[in-house]
Amino acid sequence: MHHNDLENIPAFLIAGLLFAWTQPPLWLAQWLLFGFVATRMAHFWAYFTAKPHEVRATFFSIGSLIVIGMAVYTFIYAIR
Repeated sequence: MHHNDLENIPAFLIAGLLFAWTQPPLWLAQWLLFGFVATRMAHFWAYFTAKPHEVRATFFSIGSLIVIGMAVYTFIYAIR
């Protein structure tokens, strides 16, 4: 579990910081930032309770898509 967090959380921290600097709408920031935290907690729960790989992969994928969404938003903001 720890190695998985080390792969995902640093990317989230960097993308989240850059995303916050773009001053996105509050609703979007809350949805993405809290959404990532919720998916990581759900991913932890899935690992802790030994759920099948498909369950863990679903939570991992949603969290990754959120980080990608923040990065894309930041990139679009930067090139405007």
